[in-house]
Amino acid sequence: MRIIKSKFFLSDVLNTEHDIHFIPIDPKHVYSCAYSTRIAEVNDPGSPKERELPVGKDRGLLWRLYGYWFYEERDGGVFVECESVTLTRDVPFGMVHLVSPIIHGLPAESLRKGLESTRRAVAGNHSSF
Repeated sequence: MRIIKSKFFLSDVLNTEHDIHFIPIDPKHVYSCAYSTRIAEVNDPGSPKERELPVGKDRGLLWRLYGYWFYEERDGGVFVECESVTLTRDVPFGMVHLVSPIIHGLPAESLRKGLESTRRAVAGNHSSF
């Protein structure tokens, strides 16, 4: 999954890979765990010079991203609840105020992207949506 986050004059693009497990609880309830296995910051995204920085040799805006999802079929639809845990590396003292808006927005951006992808997948399978 590619995460793109911009705030003020700073932006960050991350290529992420995740290990995701779905655990059925009963016919109407499913639980899933998503663990990032690789997060790489992208330099010059969208340009011919685009390249990934070596993992761990970047700004450290996102080091790990874990998501815990609960799905419940109810009232003719599916209710989704998500909890997210993120880790960042230390930010240099002078950069804290500049980088904080990006760090704090990454979990929400990842969640939004996941929910939008889920909606598109469901709508693509059901023309009545």
